Amino acid sequence: MLRPVAELLLTLAEPTRLRIVNCLSAAPLFVSDLAAILELPHATVEEHMDALESLGLVRTYPVVPYLLYALAPLPGTRDRLLRSTLDAVRQDPGAQTDRAAALSRSRSRFETRVRAS
Repeated sequence: MLRPVAELLLTLAEPTRLRIVNCLSAAPLFVSDLAAILELPHATVEEHMDALESLGLVRTYPVVPYLLYALAPLPGTRDRLLRSTLDAVRQDPGAQTDRAAALSRSRSRFETRVRAS
């Protein structure tokens, strides 16, 4: 049972992945949203998303031709660990800025789609 917890800790210890998870805890996002918020190349964000998805931390929802990413529900200990980590991260001003940007981008994309309908 230690292996999944250790893998989760190692994954969250990488600063960009922690920022991504923090953003996704605010709202589901596209890779382009994350790239803009984190000011990173699209390909770099995709690499991190692959790592997060391989551990089951995120799930994807197809919005053709794109993928929308959201945090996945985790079982037991892994969920508690993720929630505790996010609670600690939320105290950081930089993390608060990232979350606000994630929420804003998510809302603006939703409002744009609703107006277009």
